[in-house]
Amino acid sequence: MPDEDEVRDRRPTWPAVALVVLALGESLATVVGVLVTGMSFAAARDSFLVSNATIGTVCAFCGGLIAANRPRNALGWLLLGVAVAQTATAAVTPWLAWAIVTGDGRAVAGTATVYSAAWPWAIGLFLPLALLVFPDGRLPWRARWPLGLLVGNGVLQVLTFSADPYPLAPVDGFAPGEVPPAWSRLAIPGLDTSPLGAATNVVLAATYLVGVVTLVLRYRRGGERTRRQVLWPLLAAVVVVVVIAVTRAVWSVAAPGTGFPIVSTIAVALIPVGITIAVLRHQLLDIRLLWSRTVTYVVLTVALVATYVAVVEIMTRLVGPGDGLATSVAATVVVAAAFDPIRVRLQRLVDSLLNGDRGDPVRAVSSVTAQLATGVDRPGDVLPAVCQALKLPWAALAVDGETVGQVGTRHPPEEVFPLRHAGRTVGELRVGVRSGQAHLDPSDRAVLELMALPIGVALHAEALSAAVQRSRQGIVAAREEERRRLRRDLHDGLASVLTGVAFQADAVITLAAGDGRDPARIAALGEDIRGGVTGALDDVRRLINELHPAALHALGLVEAVRRHAQRLTRGEPVPLAIAVVDEDGVGELPAAVEVAAYRILVEALTNVARHSRATRAEVEIRCSGADLVVGVRDDGAADGDVTWSPGVGLASMRDRAEELGGRLDATPSPAGGRVLARLPLARAPVSRAGS
Repeated sequence: MPDEDEVRDRRPTWPAVALVVLALGESLATVVGVLVTGMSFAAARDSFLVSNATIGTVCAFCGGLIAANRPRNALGWLLLGVAVAQTATAAVTPWLAWAIVTGDGRAVAGTATVYSAAWPWAIGLFLPLALLVFPDGRLPWRARWPLGLLVGNGVLQVLTFSADPYPLAPVDGFAPGEVPPAWSRLAIPGLDTSPLGAATNVVLAATYLVGVVTLVLRYRRGGERTRRQVLWPLLAAVVVVVVIAVTRAVWSVAAPGTGFPIVSTIAVALIPVGITIAVLRHQLLDIRLLWSRTVTYVVLTVALVATYVAVVEIMTRLVGPGDGLATSVAATVVVAAAFDPIRVRLQRLVDSLLNGDRGDPVRAVSSVTAQLATGVDRPGDVLPAVCQALKLPWAALAVDGETVGQVGTRHPPEEVFPLRHAGRTVGELRVGVRSGQAHLDPSDRAVLELMALPIGVALHAEALSAAVQRSRQGIVAAREEERRRLRRDLHDGLASVLTGVAFQADAVITLAAGDGRDPARIAALGEDIRGGVTGALDDVRRLINELHPAALHALGLVEAVRRHAQRLTRGEPVPLAIAVVDEDGVGELPAAVEVAAYRILVEALTNVARHSRATRAEVEIRCSGADLVVGVRDDGAADGDVTWSPGVGLASMRDRAEELGGRLDATPSPAGGRVLARLPLARAPVSRAGS
């Protein structure tokens, strides 16, 4: 899809259409020229006519597509320039050969001028400039002097090629001495061998080197999209180099002394195809997968060819050049035996370098667990390791539908892997699919499913840590609130009473020391003092009982609950009978557990007496393994599908159970209400402050 700014700034496409038509017209003229002049295929091949026509035609289609869809991108126009230059040279090549053979001097000069002046622009300006502006069509620097240098060097390239009096020298019968010189009208004799000619070639080579370095820098500094775009033409360039190098190597062995197969230069047409895919459809395929397979088979091919040549050379030296069949058979056997082991190991190595560890699940999972073992602050910190291990563009962690960590650039499609702990889903691992893929490979899924196990454990541990932190904060807040309440009770109650007692004692002393003693007044003050002290003692007992119920200290949990149940038991008109069941005896309990159990049972019995229509309730107190189980059941049937609203009492009971690491269930039913709490005995060294 075109970028938004490119859609808004559409330019007319007729210039691109005109250039495409011109280039295709030149290609058609090439075919006509070959047929009319009777040029042989060998001459067309060795004069680079086939290569120039093919490359020019491909560049015409590729440049036209880019220019029509990305008019602001200079790459399309540069490829169209290559197309026009290459096909122009191809179109005049048959006529140049015909003019040289027939001796038509004017025709030779005219065709040689076009031949030497056209295609140097392609290799001297358009192609190196395309490397510099790829993939967005802009130079990577603000200075424009490199563009002037390229244009100037392109002019020198034209003059250098025009100075060659034998442009068709690679063709049989057109070498120096076999035909008269074909001077271009732009020729400056001797320029092609002068220092200036050598200098322009050095500048041209440096330009291509700068272009390659620019691509490398764009890859290293660019985002995921830029990197994928750069990999397309680089892949095409690697294939071109390998095709030309391998064909030359094989040709030199099969037909030594006959040059090299010029027709292999047609492979250069893959470069504009790679550029076009990179600009218009860089997500067409997984380019890294293509790189993996290409690199593997390129290296494998080179290794096998080298092995074959080495074996042939060794066998020739050992048995002599006469037995060619035995030499070929021995070389073939060696290559066949080495092919599969080398391919497997090489593919594994290349996949590891380009695609990460998806072929090695153990190694991929080890990279994640190693991150977790180093003590990452959050589970989301392992996401870079996940993306790096599998070369994924994006990964994220989600808990309850909310993203808690992500890395990379998100784009569809994406896939989700549940994170589980003890059979319960604790979150999700979401990953983006590589560009060019509709879904993840089975190997990717296998690795991610293994990775999900330690990540799920880490996410659960983080949730537990957060819960513990919230619990600590709640305990601190409750403790401070209880201290504030105690301070208020002491200040407003006991302190006020004692202050009044002190004033009254002063009054008694004053009356006793005076001359007119008033026994009745002194006695009244004494009674007031006694009443105040008694009230203060009641407040102190109440506070002590709130800190730790006195009944627990004197009677123990079971008997204290039984005494409280007796106070709530009533007869007519609304009877309520309460029974306390203690089958096995609970023995000595931790203080925090004992207080929490007592408070829960007292609150539950109070709710039965005040809010239910029960006539009978049963209190259960027993030990079950490492837990103390306490509960209250009553026969107060609920109407329909009724639930208890979470009031202060119910919330208080649940808080007391959860503070000790236990849980509380409170549910009504048509058969009656039920409150059941499980309190761990080994995890309750501390009780709620002030409970």
